[in-house]
Amino acid sequence: VVGDLDGNAEKIRQFYARSVREDVDLLVFPELAVCGYPPEDLVLKKHFLKECSASVEKIAAACPETTIIVGFVGSVNDESYNSAAVLRGGKINKIYRKVRLPNYGVFDEQRYFRSGTEPLIINVAGMNVAVTICADMWDLEWLAGFLKNSGPLQSAVNISASPFHYGKMRIREHVVGRCAKKFNCAVAYCNLVGGQDEIVFDGRSIFADSTGKAITLAGAFEEDLLIADIVPGDNGGVDVKPLRQAAPQPVDSIDEI
Repeated sequence: VVGDLDGNAEKIRQFYARSVREDVDLLVFPELAVCGYPPEDLVLKKHFLKECSASVEKIAAACPETTIIVGFVGSVNDESYNSAAVLRGGKINKIYRKVRLPNYGVFDEQRYFRSGTEPLIINVAGMNVAVTICADMWDLEWLAGFLKNSGPLQSAVNISASPFHYGKMRIREHVVGRCAKKFNCAVAYCNLVGGQDEIVFDGRSIFADSTGKAITLAGAFEEDLLIADIVPGDNGGVDVKPLRQAAPQPVDSIDEI
């Protein structure tokens, strides 16, 4: 919910408690989950930026047992960034700043945010995981250049606020699948759920294996906790072993891409 920092933080803590019971190594929340998407002119208010960062620090302190990636608005020297915080051991461990800022259709990110410049690779349970935010993954050739010095990856995480339209799920599966094949890694794509004004977010987060196949999907238009094991395979690829299998999706035309 846009602007509901306390309510969003409480929801994050609830999902954290569930993840601890499931012995999760890495828990991922969507793009700008702490403050809601799109925050628009709230980003121009200094007190909002301060409270947003303070909320992330409180979440980190309350959720020390799991590595967490969560989206928020970060601010450095009066410049705002669409950011992903990596929380570990009760603190903010690292921050990734979104590079590709869409400025078309319902998106107006270049008005509010500066672009980040540095990739972020974290190690979780012995595996290298690239952190990306939404549009960073849609320009695959750019992303390949951006990560060219990052070494081999076992997984890429993409936190997203991708609005719904008819056929969008098939497009997302295509984008996620080609990213997985390009880097020969698993991809965990985490999408926002809910509505803000005229924008509707349909969730349906995805785990794909290194062949590009969508192995399991989260629920549509409902909050969900999607869990899978990411396992390096004997053939050099990366397998995904979910707690539940992907539900069949309507076959829409791929020509929309």
